[in-house]
Amino acid sequence: MKDIRLVIGNKNYSSWSLCPWLLLKMFDVDFEEIQIALYQDNTAEKLGPYSPSLKVPVLLHKEVTVWDSLSICEFISEEFISGAGWPVGSKRRASARSASSEIHSEFPRLKEEWPMNCKASWKLKPSDELRNEIARIDAIWSCCRRRFGENGNYLYGRFSIADCMFAPAAVCLDTYGAELSNEANAYLQTLLDNPFVQKWISLGRREQEALSIAYASNA
Repeated sequence: MKDIRLVIGNKNYSSWSLCPWLLLKMFDVDFEEIQIALYQDNTAEKLGPYSPSLKVPVLLHKEVTVWDSLSICEFISEEFISGAGWPVGSKRRASARSASSEIHSEFPRLKEEWPMNCKASWKLKPSDELRNEIARIDAIWSCCRRRFGENGNYLYGRFSIADCMFAPAAVCLDTYGAELSNEANAYLQTLLDNPFVQKWISLGRREQEALSIAYASNA
């Protein structure tokens, strides 16, 4: 058994499971992946030994159990990669933490109307509320790229937790055909071109479970 175990849901549907999985992959941290199909009759029974919230993702390391995707990413950065999960510099870190927290806690219409589904490819008209949320995401991406993106193609130049937190949104926006500014669209493509994001999408498309509730996980 490896020291680090990450419990995730279906790759096709579990958007928040992608965040810590991507961070571990990008920083080449060795871990055991435990995947549990969500919204099945025995899902709670299978999650019980791992997750106190009965949700995914959850990370286990020795005597420590961490749940909630952003908390897991914080723990990974602090415990395994010497803080490298956040950008260098207090201004960049403050902005990255704020943006990560916002995508994690807000945007209810995106999560409800355009849930993660790696197999889908639809051009859907967003509601007015969702259109406003997409505009806010566009503004975050464009502003952060202009202010902090001079050292690379990710949101703060080099790869960080902020990119992990926005990766599920990028998949959803691409799936449903969101219209973005040129700056935001360039960043969207950077996330979609990430080899581990591509691997996640590819594996998700191979899964057989079909869920009536597509937005799997809320942690």
